Amino acid sequence: MFAERLNASQRQAVFDLGVMLAYADQELAEEEAQYLKAFSERFDIAYDLEKNHLEMDTCLQVFKTRSERIILLQELIKLSYKDGHFGHEEQEKVFAIAQKLGLNEPELFMRIEKWVREGFNWAHEGEAMLEDNG
Repeated sequence: MFAERLNASQRQAVFDLGVMLAYADQELAEEEAQYLKAFSERFDIAYDLEKNHLEMDTCLQVFKTRSERIILLQELIKLSYKDGHFGHEEQEKVFAIAQKLGLNEPELFMRIEKWVREGFNWAHEGEAMLEDNG
């Protein structure tokens, strides 16, 4: 939704950082793989999960404005929630990215995480309501 506001190189960086983040807990969950696949298809990015050659700092250089950086964090947290939880390793990695971007305000990080979590809750509640035959 907000990734449309990013340019092609920023979207590529979101994907690359997303792959790095998805492996933060040493395994790629099916839901995370599906999210990355959908993101790559939506923005015409090669679905390449081999990112060992990439440097995080290089990827982060394309995010110049505060809003671009917030969108990146929102996308990474959204990916992290795809497997049902925002695990400790993922939290640490996303917070480290936030710090590298100069967004090391804990309140801002918590607002972004809450924004994503409430979005998932909203969607889940809507799906449950639509599936309710009562």
